[in-house]
Amino acid sequence: MSKTKALIIDDGIDFIVAYKAVLEADGIEVISATTGKEGMTKLENEKPDVVILDVMMESPDSGFEFLSEMKEKNLNTPVILCSSIAKASQMNFDISDLGARIIMQKPVDLEKLVANVKKLASGN
Repeated sequence: MSKTKALIIDDGIDFIVAYKAVLEADGIEVISATTGKEGMTKLENEKPDVVILDVMMESPDSGFEFLSEMKEKNLNTPVILCSSIAKASQMNFDISDLGARIIMQKPVDLEKLVANVKKLASGN
């Protein structure tokens, strides 16, 4: 079985470092990007199993723009949306409309993040 690969897209280097440490400790390969544009290039080139996506990056809705671009390009990689506005946005959006499979509130529970990445990577 090939190694699970996760793409982290977040403009917060601290978040990337924390997520990466916990995921790699669990044997998950990690690639990262700090903008939606860079993230899209890595998504298309590196074909990760799961995307961990921040909402507010270069613009307040960068994450949502990234999700719509994924939809337009028919990219079906499962997405975990991590945001400090997760609770508020969950009430305003149906997450299936957004294209995210899981929404996690920042600061993210790192053990739960690992479990979610594994769950989505295995196709469940």
